[in-house]
Parts: sequence; C-alpha cells; structure tokens
Amino acid sequence: MKNSHFIHLLNTKFNFSENGEKMLEPRIKMMTLPRGTPLLRPGEVCKHIYFVESGFIRQYIEAEEQQTTAFACEGHFCTVVESLFKQCKSEEGMICETNCTLYALHYYDLMVLEDLSMEFVMLSKKLLTYYLLRINREKNIYLKANAAEKYQYLCQHYPGLAAHIKHKDLASYLGITQQSFSRLLKETLTKR
Repeated sequence: MKNSHFIHLLNTKFNFSENGEKMLEPRIKMMTLPRGTPLLRPGEVCKHIYFVESGFIRQYIEAEEQQTTAFACEGHFCTVVESLFKQCKSEEGMICETNCTLYALHYYDLMVLEDLSMEFVMLSKKLLTYYLLRINREKNIYLKANAAEKYQYLCQHYPGLAAHIKHKDLASYLGITQQSFSRLLKETLTKR
C-alpha cells in the first residue's frame, strides 16, 4: 500500500476497521512538495485536509502585510476549516515553509466515505474535534500569554519551528515587530 504509513498513523489515533482502511487508502494522496509551494491561496476554496508527515506549513492572511495565523508541523492535521466545510473562498492561504511530505484527503472523497460508512462520519467528527481543540488551546495562549510565553509555547508544540520559519513570520504570529522579536530571541538565548 502506497499510503500505509499514513493509514497506520490514522489507525493508531482512530482505530479503523480493515474495511475502513481499504476504503480510505485509494483516496489518500501522498505529496512531496518543495519549500515555497502554496497549498491554498487567499480567495481559493480549500479542497483538502492535510496530514503533515514532515515539514512545516504556515497559514496566513493578506492584510497590509502578510499576517501569520497558524502553523502545522510533523504529526499535525491542517486545513482552513471554514473554507473546507462550507466550500467557500478562503481568506487564508497555506504555504510550505520547508520541503514537505503530506497526505491529502479531498473534501469530496471525505463526503463519499461518510456516505459509505458511519466510520468516516466518526473520523470527520474526531478530526474536527482535534482541530477545534488545537485552535481553542492556541487562542487561549494567544489571549493570555505575553510574547515570550507564546514563543515558548510555539517552540514546545512545533519542534524546529524557529529554525525553519522566517523571523518576520514568527513576529507577525506573535503580534510584535521584528525588532521586538529579535530582542525576545536574544533574551531567550541568554536565559539558556
């Protein structure tokens, strides 16, 4: 099976039946993409749920300057939830910040699978729950923590992020200037 690694990972999280695995396997697309590849541009409709096997994905919105809204790294699922489930144009974009290996499940394939088996309705529910819990946790961190605490959280939950994401993008996610981010990095390194 070409997607057996992904199927195994899903199975460890969601306990798929053998029949469920057989129905899912041909619908999963493995993608190896170079750094800088856009997965979704603002204004497009999100068509996939991605699982990141390796690499980093950054989500952003276009404002006066590009504003980073989220990250995904190895072991994470990512999508633009509203655009995917409403099949409407997205305000957000997604881009590969490093070379990435991803598994993609198309929205329409998920809908077909849900029609075929209740197992996939449960998968959708679990994926949505996973995503909403992650968003809620990060929203609470973002609202309550200062920039240093937010950065510490990012480094703990997205290993290797600082080495692969541009400082301007990290600063924009933290809601601080690049100069403040440089000071934050310097303070963080001196504490170690």
